[in-house]
This record gives sequence, C-alpha cells and structure tokens, in this order.
Amino acid sequence: MDENIQRFLEAIKVGAKQSHENMTLCCLLVAHEAAAEFITLDEALDKRSLSITETEEAGNVPELKVVNKSDQKVLLLDGEELVGAKQNRVLSVTVLIAPNSETIIPVSCVEQGRWSYRSNEFHSEFRAMSPRLKKRKTESVTAGLEMTGSYLSDQCMVWEEIDAKYARMATPVSPTRAMSDLYDSHEKFMSDYLKEFHPVDNQIGMAVFIDGELAGVEILARFDAFRKTYRKLVSSYVMDALETASAGTVDPGRGVSKNTTARTLEAARNASVQRRKSVALGEDVRLESEDVVGAGLEFEGYVVHLTLFQKDDRDPSGGRKTSMSRASRRRESIVR
Repeated sequence: MDENIQRFLEAIKVGAKQSHENMTLCCLLVAHEAAAEFITLDEALDKRSLSITETEEAGNVPELKVVNKSDQKVLLLDGEELVGAKQNRVLSVTVLIAPNSETIIPVSCVEQGRWSYRSNEFHSEFRAMSPRLKKRKTESVTAGLEMTGSYLSDQCMVWEEIDAKYARMATPVSPTRAMSDLYDSHEKFMSDYLKEFHPVDNQIGMAVFIDGELAGVEILARFDAFRKTYRKLVSSYVMDALETASAGTVDPGRGVSKNTTARTLEAARNASVQRRKSVALGEDVRLESEDVVGAGLEFEGYVVHLTLFQKDDRDPSGGRKTSMSRASRRRESIVR
C-alpha cells in the first residue's frame, strides 16, 4: 500500500457509462485536479518547442533524443506513437520532460520493416498503442527493470503482437508492417466509435470495458491534459474493440457497473508499489496486486499518469504468474 497512490485513487468517483457496440467507458471524476504544471506532447510539438530525433545519425531502436526548448514541463505518455525518422516508435514509459533540457527516452519500435529516414524529426498522430499490447509491453518493461534496471521493452514480443493483430483483424500486412497502417485501414470503423464517446466535466480518467471485460484504466493528473489526449487514448481501446465488434454484442454495458470499476480502483489502492528514478523528472511507479498490474509516473508527490490492467495470473504452464516468472520468460530485446 502506497500513501500517494491511495490518496490519489480515493479521491476518484466513478461517473456515468458511455457505450457503443461492444465497448463501454466509465468516466472517472474528481472534484479538484492536481497542482501539477505541464503541457502535453501534442501541445509542445504544435508550439515547435519540442524536438524528437534519433539519438545519432545511425539511429538506435530502443532510444530517442528529446530536446525541450521551452520553460514548460512536457508530459509524454506511455504508448503514445512518434512517427517519422528511421522508423515509428511508441513511448515505453511515461516521461515528464524538464524545461530547457535534453533527454534520452526509452521507446519501442512499431514499424519493423523500415530502417531509413522519412524525416529528420518525429511528429505525433492521434494514435497510441492498443491496451492488449500495451499491457504486455508494460509487463516486459517491469520484468526488465527487475532484471537489469533498464526501461527496455521486449521488442520481439511487440513486433510479434503487431503481426498477430494484423491477423486477428484480417488485415493485409503492409510493406513495413507498421502499427500505423493497421490503424489507418480501420479508420472508418474507428470513427463510428469515436463519435459516441466524449469527455465530461471534472473527468481525469476512464475505465474501459470490451465485451464486458476490463481492458484498462487511464488516469491523468489534470482535466485539460485528459481532455487533450482523450481522442488518442479512446482510439487505442477502439482498436482492440474492433477485433470482436462483428460478434454483435446486444448490450455493451451488460455486466459493467460502477462497482466493477470501483473494485478495480480499490485493488490498485491496496497494491504493492515499486518506485524508481524516472529517465527524466519524477519517479516511475509499478503496481501489482492479486487483481491488477499497472504503471505510472509521480512528480513532487502528485500522480501525473497511471495505467491499470486486469491481471492475468495464470502462466502458460498452468502455474500462478509472478514477477519472477515473468522475468524468467523475458526474451532478449533486439537492438540494431
């Protein structure tokens, strides 16, 4: 049990449900947002105050360089996609970039068929890693931290899961096997979902259910930050919902209640927490209980971002999955 996490989650109230097809979103609300000052990735890029490039001309798959030329802190969310340079990447962890600073950030490749420049700098799109893959990536980063202290993900697993998602969604594989191409090919269906979901007053997060099962929880510290990343976050969950949408769920909210979401938050409040120095400002936090796993970032006593997933506590051999067993099964990350 962690006092900061517990205090943060206790203040959250579960609001109304919003549903479409096989996906239901429960709004997470607070009376007062955290006194944490930062802007989002997209805001910083729009202002041209943030530059994201390869670490060197030759490039290095699991790392990128971020230069913040402003006097504002910038929040980069775990799973946000960065497009361009030698290949598209996603953030492997949530990072709070200091003002007027240069930082090397850990990333995962989501375009394994390209290793050539399309641009000198990265830009952002309204995309983020889908929760099914993000959960596995989060677990692999946690395992890597336990083994080596590094924030590297299991790159082989990320590539394999993207290939598997192409297959599950019956989508022809693009030449570069990019996650972005998979999203683009389902843009019309994604739009049908997105127009049914909208942020509400005092909302800082959401618990998302697909086919009645918890797909994940996303919480930010500030109302404006959640609103500005809302479309990106919801889109990532829609990409998993589309896999089973054709099954024709009659009632997408069936079995989903405020109590279901409240129990997930309670499990997170009582979880064990590991803290480590982040690659930039604040502390990286990792949560684990019997029911949930999660990761996030704290800065000066405030929870800036938190992601939670329902725990799958059975390993392939039939035994109970622990942090140690996850670490022992982790494969070496491929680094060019």
